[in-house]
Amino acid sequence: MVVPNYFDTTAKELQRLAPDIDVLHTQIRVDPSFGFSLEEIALTVDEISECAQSLAAAGADVVLQLGTPFSTVHGWDRGNKIQAEITDRIGVPFEMMGLSVPAGVLATGARSAALATTYYGQEWVDRYTRFATEAGIDVVGSQSFTDQGRFASEDDAWQASFGGFDPGFVTASILELAETHPTADAILVPGMPGRILEQVVAAEQKIDRPIVSYFAIWWRCLRHLGKQPTLPAGRLLDSLA
Repeated sequence: MVVPNYFDTTAKELQRLAPDIDVLHTQIRVDPSFGFSLEEIALTVDEISECAQSLAAAGADVVLQLGTPFSTVHGWDRGNKIQAEITDRIGVPFEMMGLSVPAGVLATGARSAALATTYYGQEWVDRYTRFATEAGIDVVGSQSFTDQGRFASEDDAWQASFGGFDPGFVTASILELAETHPTADAILVPGMPGRILEQVVAAEQKIDRPIVSYFAIWWRCLRHLGKQPTLPAGRLLDSLA
């Protein structure tokens, strides 16, 4: 797992989906002054590549990078090129979370999506909208926590994101977005706003549409390993059965 060090980076969800998977773990090393701006994030490619190399050398069959903006900041085409270059370098599949999410949306058969942009500020929303569009998704609209009045300001939402959000809080935001955009084929949730996978099955039943977020990286991983989830996990992951 090649991940930023500001979030709960454990792979508990993945191991619930496939208990027989062994997980190795490392983190990128950033200076204490690192502010997680998009410009700073864009400079972490070499560090991520080194971490991936170390995990492959330790015996990993697949290497996953967690943290959506670490690939999306480069755009769809450049992000995929970086992913392919690291895969070639380390000799095992390397998957970046940010690239897995639009791929997961398209894999469900959806062609349009509404974006549940949660804690994102407007700059991040604009960049992500371009990214999803580059991936071939028709973005019909978006709403953040601030847009919905769940936080008073973008800065308040951003600061709260470093601790993660209650899954129920995130799911309520997703359902509100889905109600606002009934024609969207899917709901796409950028970032890692909270570990919501356990709520996805019920939420998808309510809106009768797929919800795709960070857990698309688990879909990519299990597909590489030829495994199926051992419990219901929503339309995308259940498609592996």
